Amino acid sequence: MLRRKVLLLVMALAFLFAASIPAFAGDAKTLTVLAIVYVKPGFEAQVRQELLKLVPLTHREPGCINYDMHVGVGTNPDDYMKENPRLYMFYENWRSREDWDLHMKMPYLKAWFDMAPRVTEKIELTIWERVKLPTNPTFRGGKNPDPKEQYTLLALVDVKEKCDPPLDKVNCPDRAWKEMMSLVPLTHTEEGCINYEMHVNLDMNTMAKNPKKIMFYENWYNFKVWKVDHMGAGYLVRWFDMAPKLTTSINLTGWKMIHFKETPAP
Repeated sequence: MLRRKVLLLVMALAFLFAASIPAFAGDAKTLTVLAIVYVKPGFEAQVRQELLKLVPLTHREPGCINYDMHVGVGTNPDDYMKENPRLYMFYENWRSREDWDLHMKMPYLKAWFDMAPRVTEKIELTIWERVKLPTNPTFRGGKNPDPKEQYTLLALVDVKEKCDPPLDKVNCPDRAWKEMMSLVPLTHTEEGCINYEMHVNLDMNTMAKNPKKIMFYENWYNFKVWKVDHMGAGYLVRWFDMAPKLTTSINLTGWKMIHFKETPAP
């Protein structure tokens, strides 16, 4: 009987201790981070060098799922290969919010943010939750594509509070959510799709979802399969025809992922 009372007391103390530890709602969920860096004129080479240093260091963190660096390019046939040395984007996935918070305290990241005001115009930092659906892209082509031809597309969507007629009687964020979510499994069937991920925005402080801000992060085998095959697909044409009634803006930007070989840790 005494041992049972002691065990119950220990369990009660453990519960009280755990309850006293502050935690973010969502610590047990993977977190997506989007960082866009705008470089000041004259600092292009220095910023690129400093940003490249962060990638292998971050990849060693146990909570890092992926940390992909991109440089901005165009979205048209005449500029999709033209790099903009004043624009970079990081697409990051972390095991939890807690892991990302630890990343933000790393000495090498602190050194970068201490330098940033001198060499950058601004850094846009937002957090997201990836929408998980039971489909994945499958390569259906006959020849493995050249990874150097890979093209990344970022789509940021702002949803209206109230839809335009004839959809003004429906819940606009809910209708927009369902319409956009239906695009994911359809896109996954396209043979040129490497990945096509839908995300919902999160509040930086509370982790609350904001269904009026949606992000798509897309990787394609090359520019053509995105611009011609995907953008010309019937279901996507239908979405863009409907979108003005549901959204205030859809911002499409093109990117090239920067591939490099990591050196072993000394």
